[in-house]
Amino acid sequence: MKRLIFTFIVFLVGFAKAERLEVYGFDQELIKVNDIYFIKNLEIFELQGNSFGKDYKYRVEKDTNFVDLAYQLKVSYYELKQANPDINPFKVPKNTYIKVPLKKQLPEDFKLNTVYISTQDHRLYYPIELEGKKYVITFPVGLGGEDFPTPKGEFKITERRVNPDWVVPPSAKINNPNLPPVVPYGSPENGLGTRALRLNGSSYMIHGTSKRSEKGVGMNISYGCIVLRNNDIERLYNFVDLNTTVIIY
Repeated sequence: MKRLIFTFIVFLVGFAKAERLEVYGFDQELIKVNDIYFIKNLEIFELQGNSFGKDYKYRVEKDTNFVDLAYQLKVSYYELKQANPDINPFKVPKNTYIKVPLKKQLPEDFKLNTVYISTQDHRLYYPIELEGKKYVITFPVGLGGEDFPTPKGEFKITERRVNPDWVVPPSAKINNPNLPPVVPYGSPENGLGTRALRLNGSSYMIHGTSKRSEKGVGMNISYGCIVLRNNDIERLYNFVDLNTTVIIY
């Protein structure tokens, strides 16, 4: 099986006319959608019905763990853990081969230009049509844990915010009683990152994260919100308008 070699791309929007990008010596094709670039077969896939992608084997280049590997390979921690049940997620020796699970399915009745959040995969999907073909944009996401689960169901985006302040919900006060009512954008305590999309006018949002929590994306790290890395939410933000449907399942 072909070896997979790539790493997290910090910023793709600035590649004005790039069509390919060399990552760790591995030539990756870029696909431009509305002047925004995505890495083919990592961040954007061509759909075959409701299926896409394939699994890879990756040889670990140094002693590491699934948290760092998930960040490097741009997948979620839980995807790696579920795909590699016999490997200690906290101690992965150099030269270990791990399975990178990129073979996925959307719901059979999926609709274009709708946001789908899979709580099992810890992943966001946004199917689109491009030049007569169907593709899906996808990013790993952080979710709420057992105490603050991410709600399932159908929602609408009712607010879009750039560089948002964080109005602290009661759930966050349980673990952090000293938090102020509002944490301004840019504060280390503000976990909303650079963009926020509110669902149904509630306290639940799809949002970015603080720099210190970037590696936590893909795990259960929130008070029920859907958390993306800032580079990912900034690109997604350009596609979703008010009243866009969001389905969490």
